[in-house]
Amino acid sequence: MVLLLAAAVVVGLGLCEGLTRLFLPAFDPSGRFEFDYPVGSLMLGRPGTVARQAKNTGDYDVPVRINMHGLRDDNDVSTATPGEVLVVGDSFTWGWGVAARDRFSDRLQILTGRRTFNLSTPTDIEGYAELLAYARSRGARADRVVIAVCMENDLHGYAARPDGEASPSNTVAIRHWLSTHSAFYLFALTVVHQTPWLRALAVETGLITPNLEGISGNEDDPRIVEASADRLLEIARRDRALVVLIPSRALWVGPSRAVEDRVHRAFAAALRQRGIDVLDLRPVLEAKGTPLAYHFANDGHWNPAGHALAAEAISQHLAR
Repeated sequence: MVLLLAAAVVVGLGLCEGLTRLFLPAFDPSGRFEFDYPVGSLMLGRPGTVARQAKNTGDYDVPVRINMHGLRDDNDVSTATPGEVLVVGDSFTWGWGVAARDRFSDRLQILTGRRTFNLSTPTDIEGYAELLAYARSRGARADRVVIAVCMENDLHGYAARPDGEASPSNTVAIRHWLSTHSAFYLFALTVVHQTPWLRALAVETGLITPNLEGISGNEDDPRIVEASADRLLEIARRDRALVVLIPSRALWVGPSRAVEDRVHRAFAAALRQRGIDVLDLRPVLEAKGTPLAYHFANDGHWNPAGHALAAEAISQHLAR
């Protein structure tokens, strides 16, 4: 009886999967973008990839095109010359959820009139150094660098970091596998997210964590602040580097706002004490009193308005 039931479930799920792929091809995961091209310790986009990046909540559905170097950029970094700008960062700077033309790096190119090369991929400060080295290995000679530091997850005790990264939990691993292999899973998840009562039930049962409740927090540890600032100084010494601080959303929501405020201020001060050129985007985002309006409703990354605001602030800072 158990075997029959298991067989029926497998057949039923297989039928659902096949019908979803047949009648709803937009949910076919084979067309979704993945970072699956290893370069050193980094994961870039596979060269020549043309895909889409979509959110099940409906926040975004944008095209992604990867160039010959594994980067999301129409400019060829191997042709970067002195006076031009290399922009490096994590998923924010890569342009998660926005079209490439709407990223602050692409807008910055228009505002400054200088070619701008986006080197970004999901990583941290250690990875930023590796991305810059990768660009130089490809022939880049640009001598102006903009390093965008994400205050939600870039600060670590770099000098004492372990060699390996923690393995993801089984639940996270299973969800990732389903999202990259199952059209029916993506369809069902979209239905849940976009049906209010189903979403409320999923939140109540813990199947979905609301966007603003899943923000990574910083430790209130001066050693981490100093180690992160020291690592940035090592990178900044080589180039005329501008470090742009992307504020954590935890400054404005959640129970750790006081801690995040102390860490944010201490890190900005530590960078300036080291003589690093710093642009803190916190006052820019807070100017109108609605900093979260520059983020997607159901995703922590900036929406096009956030990128536009950042591009304007960076271009003005560079001009000064």
